Amino acid sequence: MPPDASPGGVAPVRRCSLSAADFDTLAGGGGGPELLESLWGAERSQRLLLLDLFLDLVAECPETLGPLPAADEAWRLLLRAEAQDRTAVEDLLLRPETGLWLTGVLRRLRGGAPSPVPRAAPGDSPSDLDASDLDASDLDVPVWTDVGQFHALAAAAAIRAGLDFTAVVPARHGTVVVPSVGRAVLPGAYGRGRQPIWGCAHLTYREGELAVSLGGRSVRSEQPGGGPGTGWEPVRTATLPLPGTEATVLLDDLGSQRIVPTPSGLPPERLPDEEARQWTDLLREAGPLLAEADAQSARDIAALLRSIEPLPFSENERLSSATSGDGVGRLASGLPADALQLAAVLAHEIQHSKLAVLMHLYRLYEPDDGSLFYAPWRDDPRPLRGLLQGVYAFTGVARFWRGWSRHLGGGEESAAAHFEYVLWRRQLLRATGELQRHPGLTALGRRVIRRLRETIAGWGPPDPARPTHAMAEDAADHHALTWRLHHVAPDPAVVEALARAWPRPLTPLDTGTPRLSPDPAVPRLDTVIALHRLRLSDPGALNKIAASPPDVTALVPGASGTELLHVLGDTEGVRRLSTTAVLEGSENPSSWACLALTVRGPVLQGTPELARAVYAGVRDRDGTAPDPVSFAAWLDGVVRTL
Repeated sequence: MPPDASPGGVAPVRRCSLSAADFDTLAGGGGGPELLESLWGAERSQRLLLLDLFLDLVAECPETLGPLPAADEAWRLLLRAEAQDRTAVEDLLLRPETGLWLTGVLRRLRGGAPSPVPRAAPGDSPSDLDASDLDASDLDVPVWTDVGQFHALAAAAAIRAGLDFTAVVPARHGTVVVPSVGRAVLPGAYGRGRQPIWGCAHLTYREGELAVSLGGRSVRSEQPGGGPGTGWEPVRTATLPLPGTEATVLLDDLGSQRIVPTPSGLPPERLPDEEARQWTDLLREAGPLLAEADAQSARDIAALLRSIEPLPFSENERLSSATSGDGVGRLASGLPADALQLAAVLAHEIQHSKLAVLMHLYRLYEPDDGSLFYAPWRDDPRPLRGLLQGVYAFTGVARFWRGWSRHLGGGEESAAAHFEYVLWRRQLLRATGELQRHPGLTALGRRVIRRLRETIAGWGPPDPARPTHAMAEDAADHHALTWRLHHVAPDPAVVEALARAWPRPLTPLDTGTPRLSPDPAVPRLDTVIALHRLRLSDPGALNKIAASPPDVTALVPGASGTELLHVLGDTEGVRRLSTTAVLEGSENPSSWACLALTVRGPVLQGTPELARAVYAGVRDRDGTAPDPVSFAAWLDGVVRTL
């Protein structure tokens, strides 16, 4: 870094903190306009510190720039741009894409893998991603192409400030991305004995015209930030109407700094015009829905949302969405089915950005804690950080559905929204109950959980008389039961003692010490949730196949006939199918979960993995399988449950 300059030009780096009242407001998922705006001040300090570290590391190892000019050249261009238009430079510094680039390149410079990114996990509700979902891709990416994004950032700042300049920036597969401005796509074929995949492109900007050249090929644009031209693709933006403002959001289908990597590391393909129009229309419609349902989320999005990364559409997959704490203000998502689904995605993912800033300011958990937990919105066990992120984000989801249900009133129109609210409220209370006393949380981390529980309690209990209340609690309980059956192993000593004792009376035993044993092949566990949703959105669809339960897989992949009858309320049918499956030796978690929800015994519902293991031990010892219902009743008398 030049000795006569500090990161960000003349503006110093300031240590940011929150008052106790502001911390508690943010910890509970809230925040007014001033508090939310102050988060950008905190993030600015974070970015400047990262930029300072980046420049120091490059100064120590100038060879990391490869064939590109020295970093000082880009730095001087950035300072010129700031002197001309500080607002443009500040905006670029705070872009989510800049955060993704800085953290990724710093990992590389410190000896890590290139550009780690979170993996998207599909889900009917948005997936819950965080930095523990890291995956390295593009392992053969030259380090200088990552480091050289600093030159592209300086070039973007100069264009936005209206400065004439020339610069050299990295090119990838014949594309050159100018952050927040657009992308040049140069003619030619790249890789496999053709043009080099990686190269140095020359940018020249004179009197509003941009020229990009690479290996004798060139692209020109008279309006880099305006309309498209031959080989030039400007960025796309969309408008999100919110109370008191119309937020402009970057619809980023061009940039190389992504939350979810493209297949094979290729540059992202530009969205078809029709899909871009669908995104624009959905965002325009989602804004008023947010304002009506959830004023807090509307404020959060107005203050924090900067860019959306569209994910490829797949007709056979559930909607996926993702965020990264490195890119505050950005989310990645598949194209939602409608504006209501998009509004729920926005309410969810913006919470991750709020918590990310809080976690940049304060340590909320011990980083070396290796505990894994049940996260009700995931099928796999989650680390402490992931569960903390999840409970914070899904508090926003529950708040949104509560508000939308209240907006629609108490009639049939609000049934689906009420189901979602009760479902997520129950899941949150279960997850935060486990978290609140965990020693891996710091005092501030426990304070966050306490404030979230206070927020949920402040909503008051939902109406238990509504049919959707029982449906949602049932769906939540089925997921929890099947998760335990996949991932929890009972204490073998207790299993052996109980199996030997059957069917005699016994002084009640404790359940011992179950241990977590993650199932790497765990399937989709939210099939009952999906069936309940389908029952609410299209009641006739399930009734049509009630006489042929196995056909349910055509409607909800992975669902079983027993689950279908369970959702339809056919208690006798569920008991018949689940007991038959158990008698025939099935250890299928869903069969045992449906049996537990039908029989309602404390052992089956509290420790289903123990019941299943003891039953298997009895069957193996005697060569015959006892009646599952009688067996469950016996267990309730010989096992002491909490």
